[in-house]
Amino acid sequence: MATVIGAEPLDLAKKIEKAKALKGPRLILALAPCPPGWEYDPQDSVEIGRLAVKTGVWPLKEYVDGRVVHTHVPHPRLPVEEYLKKQGRFRHLFEPARNEALLTEIQARVDAYWAGVEHG
Repeated sequence: MATVIGAEPLDLAKKIEKAKALKGPRLILALAPCPPGWEYDPQDSVEIGRLAVKTGVWPLKEYVDGRVVHTHVPHPRLPVEEYLKKQGRFRHLFEPARNEALLTEIQARVDAYWAGVEHG
């Protein structure tokens, strides 16, 4: 089992090669930015993907010998807002008025995930 994103091609390639060498079932979860559905300019696809990783929204990890190993720990992590504000699908968080409570909650959930990773 592993998570991947095209915006991080070396991580993706390593995980595909590792999966090819394994026997039995394999699962690779890929985040695939979608310009029309996510409402952003297609030329920003790589940036959106990189922001998903740099903000910690999309952790790159794999399951190795019975435990989860993160193949990239973003440090320093960018604020989740950097990822959200570039996509029209999250416009409701910023317009007509900024939803500070929900933005804070989203950031807190991502922070809580990574606090467990960094100390776990």
